[in-house]
Amino acid sequence: MSLVRYFLAKPELSRGVYRADKTLHVSLYQQLAFRSPSVTATDYLTVRGLPSKLATMRRYISTTVSLVFWLWAIIVSGLPNCPFPGAAFPKPTNLAASPTIQAALANLTTAFETYDETSSNNPNSTSWSIQIFSASSDEPLWEHYHTAQNLPEQEETANFTVGADTIYRLGSLTKIFTIMTFIAEAGDTRWNDPVTKYIPALKALAAKAQEDPVMNVDWESVTLGALASHMAGIMRDYALEGELTQEHNQTMLIGQGFPPAPLNEVPFCGEVIPCTRAQLFAGLSIIPPSFAPSQTPAYSNLGYQLLAYALEGITGKPFAQMLQTEILQKLGLNHTYYLRTPPAELGVIPPGNEMGWNFSLGEASPTGNMYSSISDLSRLGRAIFRSTILSPAQTRRWLKPVATTSDLSEGLSYPFGYRRIPLGTATSHAGLTHRIVDSYNKAGSINKYASLLILLPDYAVGFAALLAGDWPGNANWDMADVIGPILLPALESAAREQAEGIFSGTYTASHVNSSLVFSTDPEKPGLGLEKWISNGTDMIPVAGTYTLGSSSRASIRLFPTGLETTSIPTNENENGSEKKKKKKIAFKAMIETADKKDHSNSMFSTNCGTWVSQTVAVYADYPLDQFVFTVAVAEDGGEEEAESVMSLALRTALVRER
Repeated sequence: MSLVRYFLAKPELSRGVYRADKTLHVSLYQQLAFRSPSVTATDYLTVRGLPSKLATMRRYISTTVSLVFWLWAIIVSGLPNCPFPGAAFPKPTNLAASPTIQAALANLTTAFETYDETSSNNPNSTSWSIQIFSASSDEPLWEHYHTAQNLPEQEETANFTVGADTIYRLGSLTKIFTIMTFIAEAGDTRWNDPVTKYIPALKALAAKAQEDPVMNVDWESVTLGALASHMAGIMRDYALEGELTQEHNQTMLIGQGFPPAPLNEVPFCGEVIPCTRAQLFAGLSIIPPSFAPSQTPAYSNLGYQLLAYALEGITGKPFAQMLQTEILQKLGLNHTYYLRTPPAELGVIPPGNEMGWNFSLGEASPTGNMYSSISDLSRLGRAIFRSTILSPAQTRRWLKPVATTSDLSEGLSYPFGYRRIPLGTATSHAGLTHRIVDSYNKAGSINKYASLLILLPDYAVGFAALLAGDWPGNANWDMADVIGPILLPALESAAREQAEGIFSGTYTASHVNSSLVFSTDPEKPGLGLEKWISNGTDMIPVAGTYTLGSSSRASIRLFPTGLETTSIPTNENENGSEKKKKKKIAFKAMIETADKKDHSNSMFSTNCGTWVSQTVAVYADYPLDQFVFTVAVAEDGGEEEAESVMSLALRTALVRER
């Protein structure tokens, strides 16, 4: 029942409670838009033009508490479902054919047409390339390009426009390539090894920390994982960004209150003349730590330089060679460069920035020296999702949180930051309040270039942005903030719509009086189990009793486990034609009660502790909460539709009704 229909059916709620003005109208539009991102203002006005009975509620309001949340709580008669962390549905495929996605992409095009003309984005002197990509297609899902108006004024770029293969500098986005090279060459089992195990020069410095850990880094306690996750506690850079003696003269610095710099502690390499490896280690014997190792996140470019050195110590091969052969060549990233500067005609070079294009970070190159195109970044993102270089298990471990920050929605991985994005709030799509999408993000900047890569593992979809010119300070993230609110709800809706077509419906085994009914709901995560009969017995209260200790109002929703066969061997049909290929896909049920106590305002208790109750009921070694679908596979490899399902504990395959 919709919010409005419920309100009209309950006139006692409309008297003295609520004025149906902006809050209700916004809520109605949000409901419509989430159910169908192609909703228009006309659709909304159709709902808004309800009988005058609704309009009479304008006279009444007695509280500032949002009635939307209050009514929602009444309607659902319980707290929002708590899904297992991760995707609510199998990853959507063939997104370009989805009307929901098509509508969202049209909205994105409109949004960026406005973005391109907004003066605060400095479009006259900034160029950008953007792509959205999916692991299920080799072609971009959406792309957008803008060429700065001041570029054609330069004679050498008279007819230049940016495109899919235009090369930009990446800055710190380079670190993704560094980590990927490390895991490809050395695996991910060494993260707890001390860095001194692989860099002897640091082992020689480690002893000093025993006498004075305040002024000397305890290198024996710095692990490879700490370097990769910015948890090493070491300084951000050595003799590059922030070294004031390289950026300003002594007279000016002394005038600002600094004492004369001791000559034996002033680095004579860095920004102008890159430091050699020997000069770096000499400098590291002087610099103090920022924090104790593994104490708190503290961003460090230096950590990635040392990580590349450690990889060389493990493999005995030059880092540049490993990056080139294991990543760039294998993925066909023909517009991506590491140490060699790309030809100027392949790149976008803002006027007067020739030095910035050619500048090299030298020994610090693993931290931010790379160049690439938007098409190559999309290819990289697809390769990560497809586990083209790394194993699927390594990819899953890589795209997981490692450390937290002071922002409850933010944390760190290797080298990604991650963002936890709820698809619902107390006042909008409250049933999806606990449906959290984790995004893994890496930004970069170097002189007049900025970059961003965002990965959404729940959907195997990501997007990338590259900028060059006089971009505003947060421009790459501003673009993400335009894309995200349009794209994420559409991706969730598309995934739900595909799951509805593939899995929803009635499944029966008439010879044992057993049946299952599955459906999806735009306001709830996962696949809903609406009816569960086994041998004539209603299993929903039975499952509630064995899982929760109570049969009262159990709610059961299924979520992907990541467990599936590639295909089930098939024989030929009687007429000699090959049978349609099939595969098995496992789902895990989250069994909850609608009567649970609300702990939203509790300090330690949680509303989402239900993940600990997985597989608490087992019948003869098989879990009661595990369901396995047999799904026909389309010629293109995607799922067509489920043919049957089995609750493992009950050991009977139920066939989907046509």
